[in-house]
Amino acid sequence: MSEHDDLSAEAALREVDRAQGTVRKSHRRGAYFFVAMWLGATGYWLATLLGPVTVTNYATLTLGVLTVAGFIYISRQRVYGRLQSRLSFPVAYAFVGTTVIGAVYNMFLHPQESGPLWAVADVLVALIASAPLLYGAVRMFRSAEDR
Repeated sequence: MSEHDDLSAEAALREVDRAQGTVRKSHRRGAYFFVAMWLGATGYWLATLLGPVTVTNYATLTLGVLTVAGFIYISRQRVYGRLQSRLSFPVAYAFVGTTVIGAVYNMFLHPQESGPLWAVADVLVALIASAPLLYGAVRMFRSAEDR
């Protein structure tokens, strides 16, 4: 016999509401993770493209530590929503692709001494490289609001 066989209708409704609340919190956590990664990745690209070498080294170390800490935090969740499971891999693959584009730009197109017009291009590359993370965050926030 299951422990839920003798649940009343009210108790069952409370259990369903509790489960839905847990999934909603999971969506928000995933969305906050994407927002944090978006801010970190955008900051990293701006520091890499516009800052001196010392700042670039610290930005790389900081982003690496924050990424590992974020993935540990997210992996400790016990509940995942359907959208979060379905959206995580495409966002990650798109982010890797745009990061490769940013790296190719940084290696081959970005000059050593850049002028003001190059700064505009650098900001655009930073925003494009981190755009999939912002897309994932917006989709997950909308899904959490719909429930």
